[in-house]
Amino acid sequence: MNLYRSYTNYSIVILVALLHPNAFAQEESASRSETTENTVTITTSHNGETRRWRNSTGVTDFNIESRGKIEVTDDDRDIKSISNDGYLEITKTVFGSKRAIVIESLGGGEIKKEYYEGRTKMEWDPNGKNWLAEILPEIVRSTTLGAEGRVNRIYAKDGVAGVVAELSRLDGDYTASHYAKLLLDKNISASELPSAIKGIADAIDSDYYLSTVLQSNVSRLLSTPDAANAFLQGTKKIGSAYYKSVVLKEAAKKLAGSPSQVRTILQSASEIDSDYYLSVVLTTLLEQKDLKDESIKDLIPVSTKIPSDYYRTQVLNKALNKTSLSNDALKNVITALKDINSDYYKTGVFNTMAERMTMESDAQIQMINQIKETVQSDYYASITMKNVLKNQRLTDESFRLLVNVSSEFNSANYAADVLKAAADKDLSKNQLMDILKASGNINSDHYLTEVLLRLSDQVRSSDSSVKDAYRSAAKNIDSDTYYGRAVKAID
Repeated sequence: MNLYRSYTNYSIVILVALLHPNAFAQEESASRSETTENTVTITTSHNGETRRWRNSTGVTDFNIESRGKIEVTDDDRDIKSISNDGYLEITKTVFGSKRAIVIESLGGGEIKKEYYEGRTKMEWDPNGKNWLAEILPEIVRSTTLGAEGRVNRIYAKDGVAGVVAELSRLDGDYTASHYAKLLLDKNISASELPSAIKGIADAIDSDYYLSTVLQSNVSRLLSTPDAANAFLQGTKKIGSAYYKSVVLKEAAKKLAGSPSQVRTILQSASEIDSDYYLSVVLTTLLEQKDLKDESIKDLIPVSTKIPSDYYRTQVLNKALNKTSLSNDALKNVITALKDINSDYYKTGVFNTMAERMTMESDAQIQMINQIKETVQSDYYASITMKNVLKNQRLTDESFRLLVNVSSEFNSANYAADVLKAAADKDLSKNQLMDILKASGNINSDHYLTEVLLRLSDQVRSSDSSVKDAYRSAAKNIDSDTYYGRAVKAID
């Protein structure tokens, strides 16, 4: 590349893009090979940032190198100015025949223009001037050369609509994303912002470049309901779960305090087809201190879009880390657990709720009924029931349901385990009667006797109706030995 200039002290070369296969105007007399290589690299030197673009077909090789701020003329056919210490070098080789243009700043607004064929320097006017006029319009639409000045010029003349129209004419997502960022740097009115977002999303096919533009401007792009809707539609164009999650994570960090904006984030997130990346977006939201309960209630149903028991319960447990969840939010958590297949993961969340949260009666009843209907393991169900007994203030209705459901476990051992835990509490008369009635469902003389013996002290201190209920429950014991031991305990 450096046939006409010598540059030193370059460092940190970064591959940043693949250009459109049709990038850069070319002489049609040269046939194309089947393989096209298009790259952009950025090099940092002590003099600043140097950009290199290359378009190679195997037959033709088109290279552009520039440094500094370059402005093109209004017709895009000539170079108007180059900042001090800047330059532009263009070379094109076809079947070994090379042409080159070198334009460099002389300082103070002066520039020097040179044209070469092979190694021979030719007259600039008309040869170099005409060739530059021929190739430059395609170059400026295939690279970021002169982009800032072009955006300023188009925006001043035709506003957002003009720049959006130009986006559709650009070659390559790297170039389009650069122009899009320059457009979004403008003081765009709220009424024009949706059309700007739509135009940007329509012009950029690459998930990476579209996500980069949306991510870097996320606060502004969600600033109004109409803009948020355009943002939502734009994120739908991002097919990659990873890149979509990158955008939405950034939105979550900046906009968690706004329920309306969180709603847009959740609507977009609900279409992520990766359990992992959807869970990442949701947990990122839940980690934000300013997230409102209203948003948590909206978020929890979105977790049901995660088929994985593990990742869904990770999200729900993260929600339960919030110190003041409303009862409605807790009920949403219970609903979100309904189709979890793993008893381990499901009851793990139930246990967290029982230990950390204060549930109202309707949430308690919902949880107990769901354990009855969906938890297959008596072991895991019994652990949760005991946690509820230990940590929740149960109404009579909740208590009655809990002991009845527990008494119907297939395992008499685990059923008795829960009822004994209930018997250890300071019980009201109604609660004593509820346990005694439920104990009749235990089909083991041994375990039924254990429950009755655990209740005997409180029964002895109660009235005759409770004692009668105790004796009635004891009649379900077939063994004379166990029956005698149970009845003797209250006499």
